[in-house]
Amino acid sequence: MRIGILGAGGVGGYFGGRLAKAGHQVTFVARGAHGAALQADGLTVLTPLGDFSVKPVTVVERPEMLGPQDVVINCVKLWDLEASGRSLATSGIGEALVIPIQNGVEAAAILTGALPDRQVAQGIAYIPAEILKPGVIRHNGKFAKLAFGARHPSQRPVIGALVKALNEAGAEAAESGNIQLDLWRKFLMLATLSSVTALKRQPIGPIRASAEGSALIDALIAEAAAVGRANGATLPEGIEAETRKTLDALPDHMRASMAQDLEKGGRLELPWLAGAVQRLAAAHNVCVARTKEVVEALAPYQMGRAG
Repeated sequence: MRIGILGAGGVGGYFGGRLAKAGHQVTFVARGAHGAALQADGLTVLTPLGDFSVKPVTVVERPEMLGPQDVVINCVKLWDLEASGRSLATSGIGEALVIPIQNGVEAAAILTGALPDRQVAQGIAYIPAEILKPGVIRHNGKFAKLAFGARHPSQRPVIGALVKALNEAGAEAAESGNIQLDLWRKFLMLATLSSVTALKRQPIGPIRASAEGSALIDALIAEAAAVGRANGATLPEGIEAETRKTLDALPDHMRASMAQDLEKGGRLELPWLAGAVQRLAAAHNVCVARTKEVVEALAPYQMGRAG
């Protein structure tokens, strides 16, 4: 397959590397020191599942430079997603299927502001990974999975081919039977985890061990679930308890990437996590008092130290 990887960070680097190693025509969009290192030295992935390297790799600096593709996996940060859609609209990807795998529940809607609706599918990434240094990706766990969902029946053959390619390349992938539910299921967990670990400047263990922290976790889950239902998501009864069980099973040291970005002085995905809960709540007149507290407390740090 011809596969464009837009954003060659932890997620794009890991899965794109697997596909390239397996012989697919992968083109990474990367710039700066990371892009230069990929061009000069290739890609190295350090993973508990078995380190591997790919050299040479095909790299372009901008989405507009992509040629014809069968599929483009869009892995950019949420704040770059809208601009990436405009860039892809003026690129040479043709009728390629574009699959956003960002956090949150709004990625497809953002991309269809620039791309034809039939060209945008949906995806979810489950992997802890990061750029260790330019040209090197570090996978920090033993789970690494992508899930995809078609928004139109015409998208299913390409999704099926991509799932097959990923699995044959040693990367777990599946077509979701209910991508909307899966998106909201992850969103409930991540919006809560990112909120509490960033707000408290602590990993999840000590937060859930305290009565106040535990109550905050439950309140944030309940508010996000209420917003999901008000927004038209068909969430099953008991999803709140299911989400809490997932959070309770996390290692004590676990922190969301937003908490890590906060510590480093980086930009935060707050507007698309807790901020999205608050924004969607306002549209449907749902009370999300505890989420509002989180957003107000973290808003001064949203743009990072430079902001």
